[in-house]
Amino acid sequence: MQTSACRTVLLILLLTAGSSPAQRKEIIGYYPSWKWNSRNGLVSPAVIPYERLTIINYAFFSPLPDGRIAGKDTTGDRLYLRTHPTLTELAHRHGVRVVLSFGGWEDSDNFPAVASTPLLRAAFAHSCTDALREYGFDGIDIDWEYPGFAPHKGTDADRENFTLLLQTLKDSLATLGKSGGRTYLLTAAVAAGPTGLAGIDVGRVAQILDQINVMTYDFYGPWDPTANHNAPLYPSEGADTSRCVDAAFRLFHNGYGIPSSKINLGVPFYGHTYTNCRSLSAPHTGPDTTHFSRFGAFYYDIVGVMDSCTRHWDDRAQVPYLVSDAWNLLISYDDVRSISAKAHYVLDHNVHGLIIWEITGDYLPDGSTPLLDAIDALLRSPTNERD
Repeated sequence: MQTSACRTVLLILLLTAGSSPAQRKEIIGYYPSWKWNSRNGLVSPAVIPYERLTIINYAFFSPLPDGRIAGKDTTGDRLYLRTHPTLTELAHRHGVRVVLSFGGWEDSDNFPAVASTPLLRAAFAHSCTDALREYGFDGIDIDWEYPGFAPHKGTDADRENFTLLLQTLKDSLATLGKSGGRTYLLTAAVAAGPTGLAGIDVGRVAQILDQINVMTYDFYGPWDPTANHNAPLYPSEGADTSRCVDAAFRLFHNGYGIPSSKINLGVPFYGHTYTNCRSLSAPHTGPDTTHFSRFGAFYYDIVGVMDSCTRHWDDRAQVPYLVSDAWNLLISYDDVRSISAKAHYVLDHNVHGLIIWEITGDYLPDGSTPLLDAIDALLRSPTNERD
């Protein structure tokens, strides 16, 4: 009887500790396999600031048509997953979990076929559990962009098949965990708005997943006819009220009834550029490929051109933007102030945490990580007072 009472007290203490307001929020950073040759290998696993993260999502592997899996960058996989100390070994030394992420925008075409039959779903799940055993991963993240999206071979059947695929993975991870005496995570990165969610049975999916990673960025970009913010916390004056972080959170929490403690919101460590444009809601002629080498611009790129631009702050949207009169250019991005506003939003609404695309984006040449530092400062100690 005394032993039972002790166990009850211990359970209460554990539950109380788990729900304490001082509990650290989730800080999930995507780490791309192809970054091994970026910036002369500046951000290797050895220099990742693990102490500021709780989970690293290793991106990306993808499903093959027969249910097997393959990495996006074989050289990166060799350097990060097979060369000791590996990414997972270094992360585990710091108490950080590493989750294997599948898909992404460029590698989601095989999901519809693989999810379509029990045999292929089982083959994929088996391949996933093999990878977890081989590389020491702590779970699986599915970034299928997007179920039902025709340009990526999606069909109407994806809605049901996505649910079945996740359930198959969940069952396989549970079996693997039982045999090893541990628990594996299953998460998914999903669209932030109704259009991208049309091919997902969100309510059923939420019951299967441990965490839902909502991609609250790319609300606007050079694909739109007029310039606007990449990741506004709230809508700008005159903007579509559904295209912002707050609207996405309310869609999942209020609309779909998903507990806030299961939702992770996204923050971008990159921005978008608009040429021949110097104001919000103005037309443009596409992304700037003269001053930036990519479709988007990472924070470390943007820092390098700030002296050539004028910074503006949108008080409604709670995000900045840059304008260069000389280059006739507008840049939408996030800085320390806007990232901090989003971290405060997580605390104010009891959101589970934040996902970051991607953690090399704010790694400056001197080794500083200003955006990640701002997130960590607030989410590591949620009782901190506002600035």
